[in-house]
Amino acid sequence: MSGALFSPFRALGYITDSVPFAVQRRGAATFLTVSVGKAWQIYNTDKLRLALVGPQLKHAITALACKGDLTFTATRDGAILEHRRVHASGAYAAGGHEGEVLQLLVLGDRLLSLGADRRLLVWRIGEYAAPEVAVQLGSDFTPTCLAHPDTYLNKVVVGSADGRLQLWNFSTARLLYTFPGWGSAVRCLVPSPALDVVGVGLGDGRAILHNLRYDDTLLTLHNAAGAGTNADRFLTGSDAQAAALAAPAAVTTLAFRTGTGVPLMAAGGPAGVITVWNLEARRMHTLIKDAHDSSLVALHFFAGEPLLMSAGTDNAVKQWVFDAVDGAARLLKFRSGHAAPPTVVRHYGAGCLLLSAGEDRAFRAFSTIQDAQSRELSQHHTARRAKRLKIDEQELKLSAVTALDACDVRERDWSNVVTAHAGDTRAYVWRLQNYALGEWVLFPPGKQLAGAPETQVTSVCLSRCGNFGFVGSEGGRLDRYNMQSGLHRGSYCRAPKLMQEAIRKSAPGVPAPTALLSDPGLTAHSGPITGVCSDSCNRLVVTAGADGYVRVWDFRKRSLKAEIKVGVPITRLACHPGTGLMAAACADNAIRMFDLEAAHLVRQFRGHTAPINDMLVSDDCRWLLSASADGTVRCWDIPGARVLQVMRLGGGAVTSLSLGPQQDLLATAHAGRRGIYLWANQMLFGSGADILPSEAAVWVRLPDAAGSGDGAFSSSDSDEAHEEAEEEEQQQQQGAAGKRQQAQQSARRQQGEAAEAAALDPAAAAAAGAGYAARDGAGAPTPLAPALATLSMLPRTQWQNLVHLDTIKARNKPMEPPTKPAAAPFFLPTLAGVDSGRNPVFDYERPPLGGEADAGADAAVIGGGGGEAAADAALAAKAAAAWGDDADEELGDAEEEERRQDGAADAAAPAGRVLRTRMQAEHSPLVRLLRACGAAGNWTSLVAHLRGLSPVALDSEIRSMQVLEGAPQQELDDLALLLQFLEEETGGQRNFEFVQALLRVTLQVHGETIAGHAGLAEVASLAQERLGAAWRRLDGLMQSVRCMVGFLGNLQA
Repeated sequence: MSGALFSPFRALGYITDSVPFAVQRRGAATFLTVSVGKAWQIYNTDKLRLALVGPQLKHAITALACKGDLTFTATRDGAILEHRRVHASGAYAAGGHEGEVLQLLVLGDRLLSLGADRRLLVWRIGEYAAPEVAVQLGSDFTPTCLAHPDTYLNKVVVGSADGRLQLWNFSTARLLYTFPGWGSAVRCLVPSPALDVVGVGLGDGRAILHNLRYDDTLLTLHNAAGAGTNADRFLTGSDAQAAALAAPAAVTTLAFRTGTGVPLMAAGGPAGVITVWNLEARRMHTLIKDAHDSSLVALHFFAGEPLLMSAGTDNAVKQWVFDAVDGAARLLKFRSGHAAPPTVVRHYGAGCLLLSAGEDRAFRAFSTIQDAQSRELSQHHTARRAKRLKIDEQELKLSAVTALDACDVRERDWSNVVTAHAGDTRAYVWRLQNYALGEWVLFPPGKQLAGAPETQVTSVCLSRCGNFGFVGSEGGRLDRYNMQSGLHRGSYCRAPKLMQEAIRKSAPGVPAPTALLSDPGLTAHSGPITGVCSDSCNRLVVTAGADGYVRVWDFRKRSLKAEIKVGVPITRLACHPGTGLMAAACADNAIRMFDLEAAHLVRQFRGHTAPINDMLVSDDCRWLLSASADGTVRCWDIPGARVLQVMRLGGGAVTSLSLGPQQDLLATAHAGRRGIYLWANQMLFGSGADILPSEAAVWVRLPDAAGSGDGAFSSSDSDEAHEEAEEEEQQQQQGAAGKRQQAQQSARRQQGEAAEAAALDPAAAAAAGAGYAARDGAGAPTPLAPALATLSMLPRTQWQNLVHLDTIKARNKPMEPPTKPAAAPFFLPTLAGVDSGRNPVFDYERPPLGGEADAGADAAVIGGGGGEAAADAALAAKAAAAWGDDADEELGDAEEEERRQDGAADAAAPAGRVLRTRMQAEHSPLVRLLRACGAAGNWTSLVAHLRGLSPVALDSEIRSMQVLEGAPQQELDDLALLLQFLEEETGGQRNFEFVQALLRVTLQVHGETIAGHAGLAEVASLAQERLGAAWRRLDGLMQSVRCMVGFLGNLQA
């Protein structure tokens, strides 16, 4: 049995997830307990320092509670575990819940657990045998949350999915009262400082203050979570458009301020906005826009202090203080990690610091020693500028980093990090000493371009001295810059004299000749430069390109010294500056190593079955580490020209890796996971004798946040152990859905074989042709014969634009931001019209806002009882006047369509709004139709819906189903249903070209998630089989027709 070369050590970057935190005060200190997947962490809220990390559990955590040294956790399998500090002290399992636990609540020496099985269990803390009381809530009552009102002895209030509330005495298991509710799901329940009053957050966006003693609604706040107030279109569009777009969203969390001062209530929801309400004045106190980049999970006011703690699903915990003169809140302190999976990870300096960049547009530095030293690099006051310009902060951030390089030699002198960004034609420098963006932006002068257009930066590199930076572009250019001044110091091209002539002929106002610009000698490569590096003595610069060439340049003269023709496109480049060895990852999944001095091939490594995501050469030049999309990390022995070990780190694909200078720690980033994982080199910290060269994959579990790898990894050297590990992982990720899919897949295979056999039967084809109908229930043409490829008859642009949507967006991107027209004063009423947003027409016959009509509306109090209808009418009248004559209801069809397209385009943004799009997935028509049609076994309604969507809206629907780490099982099931739908439509060969476009976009967006889950990969492989069979049959028919036409036309060669 061979041991793993790298064992789990620690996970970095995990702050919190979608489980609400638990707060407790111990003496003068307040502690915050948060969930991070399968573990929990405790922070001291004084400085938000990490105080304790709990052990790794078997399943993901769904609820938390704490009391003293005890921490109670409920996991996804329904178990309730108790830990005294970090040691397990008991499990409340016997007679427990049969499903997921929704909430835990500690009252004295009792622990209350609310489950999805419609039961409320009461446990005596320390007695694990059976619950003390089991309360059956009823078959028609679906619980969602519970709360304990102050002074209500042995009583709790339970909220339901239909809006009702129940008051229970849990000691006697007796239902005391049922509140009729408000017709919307109860999302949160929080007791207020006032006796008998609770705050209720509803799914339709209302926040209710309700008196339990008199069953009376005291206050109703509409759109309490502030949905729409942080959207770009809300801030820059017309008033009528803004009112129409500000749809209410669920209130997921509430918090009340206690002690002296203004009575405040904070509310949050999926928009990431915190709204603070003045309960005494019954109006909004302040609004914290962009408090979080995604949905809010929990809010908590510290007792007697003007401090508010918030947590969101964007992996951040923030603390706000209300100390401004106008009562506004400001950010006091926070802890955050990557809100989206990191894509680039690199060691810096001596290896104690990690640089990482992710899909959330953040560039971060993580300390491997002290977690409190981790931070995000500043991009020059993006929050302040966004507030001033009234746009989203994400719009001001640089796009996602695609490549980076750093050098610590000149750290104290000038910028020492250079980055390339997705879709950006310029490279940016960073000064790591200040943890901020540098002074310069690297781009070639206009004259140096010789009239050629600027292209996207694809690769960057710093010289070992830290004085020069190299930037390679998609157009094949390689430019050199001075890092101190940011000035351009020449470009590398194959024909320097030709370049000088092009520069001379491209004088201002005189473009260079087309024949001259198209000459390949003007650039370093004929295609994108995929890698660039320099040696340790500043003698050589090496570039690799998608044109299949490796070129070696003279550093000082910028002339070509050697050229190596590889023959296949090169995707990655890794160099060892000291030895002159260079490794190139090629498109055929092979790695070729070259000697730069001799300019010939010295090693060739094959074994990967998918594209290589990242690779590196160790500092001693003995190991070559490569990570591939096939889910394996291979360690190659360079002197021995063989594979040392094949590892599966956590079972998912590794997107980026970095080995420390001392080769002690390996850092990896994984697809769909927001953390950075550290692995200990067992050649240094373990027994190297146990590591034997082998090509059999060794399975290694992911490290946890506690920083201990004891017993955290398992290795297997046999097929049986491999299958057991894969089966266990699949059961955890897929659950019961995976077993159901396996049963369905065998049945669909048999159906596909029967359909192919029927296609070859003339009688069956004739019968099918006799019953031919022009259109089916979805509006698509019906196949004339079984297994006959049938086109959708949709406009070509509808499915072609879906495939090339990114290119279309890049082409249509405006050169300059739109100029906002001068806005009229808000108190002047306007007439509704199609162009009222841009050219308002004033209503001279109507009194201005703030007159008698507005005073009458303000006089109505929002509350319960008989005046509720009048109050709602007054509120509606006030809103109508504020937005301008109900213009939002009378928008023209053209403006409605434009707003719908803009909204869909915003949701399809790949980096800035990924998280907010995911929160809308559960409510999207695509998900609802997938579930309904999958249960019925008929996809007609779904096909009709997809055929009616525009390419932008369809792309948005598919992207809204993205699955991140810690996502609920339902999201994986929805993605499995989407793959099942595409597989069946591919096998049926209906809407042939339209389904091909859908399948391509689905694999582009969800490919990494599918590869990381065994159940999804099985469905995708079945779709691949169906697609291959369909294409082979179609290709055979085409070849037959081609041969027949050639024979009849006498076209044989």
